[in-house]
Amino acid sequence: MSKKMYWLFFLCIIAAILTSCSEKKQPAIPEDISFAATVNIKDMTISFVDLEKKKLAAEWTMEKPYTGALILPDNDSILLYGKQLETADLYSLKEGKLIDSWETGEGIVNGILLETNEIVFADQHLNKIRFFHSNGEEEKQVESEIDPLTLLESREKNKLFVLSFNHKKMGIIDLESKEKSGEFTIHPSAAGAWLNEKNGEIWIGGHGEGVEIEQNIHVYDEETGKLKKKIPAASMPINFLGQENQVYVLSHGSNMLYKMNESGEERASVSIAANPFEMAFAAHKLLVAGYDSNDLHILEPENLKTLKSIKVGEGPFKIVIRESVK
Repeated sequence: MSKKMYWLFFLCIIAAILTSCSEKKQPAIPEDISFAATVNIKDMTISFVDLEKKKLAAEWTMEKPYTGALILPDNDSILLYGKQLETADLYSLKEGKLIDSWETGEGIVNGILLETNEIVFADQHLNKIRFFHSNGEEEKQVESEIDPLTLLESREKNKLFVLSFNHKKMGIIDLESKEKSGEFTIHPSAAGAWLNEKNGEIWIGGHGEGVEIEQNIHVYDEETGKLKKKIPAASMPINFLGQENQVYVLSHGSNMLYKMNESGEERASVSIAANPFEMAFAAHKLLVAGYDSNDLHILEPENLKTLKSIKVGEGPFKIVIRESVK
C-alpha cells in the first residue's frame, strides 16, 4: 500500500469513528408505548416508564445536563433543554437518536407547548420569553421581568402569564400580537401557578423569602391582580394541577400532596416521596416524582392512594407524558 493510500485509509477510519460517536443511539421507544418520562438531573438520564405495564421500559444516558423536555405534536420528537446549554436538542423516540439542534444560547429554564403548537421558552440569561415554531425557527422575543420561570397559558383569553422568581411581578403577554399587555404585583419568591379560568383566579405558590418559608397559596384576581385570599398549604407549595373541579397542590418543603376543591377546601392529603418537585396526569392517574427518593409514584386521584412506586434515575426533576399513537 502506498503512503498516500495509507493516509487516505487512516483518515477514513478516523471519520468513521467520529461519525459513529456523534450518532450515539439510545434505546428505541416504540410508538405503541404510552409513557411518562422523567428528566433526571443528578445522573443526566431520562427514564421512560411504561404506563400500561407500570414498569421502567428504557433509560437514556445523556451527555448534557438537560433539565426539561417537551413532547412535540408528532408524538415522536422529544425536545430537551437546560439552562447551561447552548442548544435545545430534538431526539426521535422511535429511532433513539439526535435529529436536530436549535440554537438557543444558555438560559432556558422552562418551556411549554401552546395550543397553536408553538414552543415558548423562559430565558433567564436574556430575561425574555422566546417563541419558536415547531421546526426550530425563532419567531419572537418578548421582554420579561428578571428570572422568568413559570409559564401559564390561558387558552380561553389567549394570554400567557409569566411568573418571575426573583421579582415580585406577574407579566401578561397577548398571544395574538405577542406583545406584553400588562403586569401586576405578587408576593416574593413565587413559583408554580394554576389558572382557574372559571373563577377568574390565578393560584400562585412559592418558596418564601429569607428565613420566612412560604406556607400559603396566594389567590389573585386574574384581571385586576388583587389578592383575594390565602390558602394554607404548608410548606413551599410549588406545583399545581387542575382536573375536574379539583386542584392538586404539591408542597415540596413538607413532602405533602393536597387535593382541594376550587374554593381551596382540602379534600385529601398525603405525605409523598422525598422532596417532590414535579407531578403530572396520565392514563387517569396522578404521577409524582421524588427528587431525593429517585422514584415515580402512581396514585389514584380520588383518594391519593399510591398504586405503585417505580425507581427511576437520580434526581427526577421534570415529567413529560406521551399517550400511545397506535
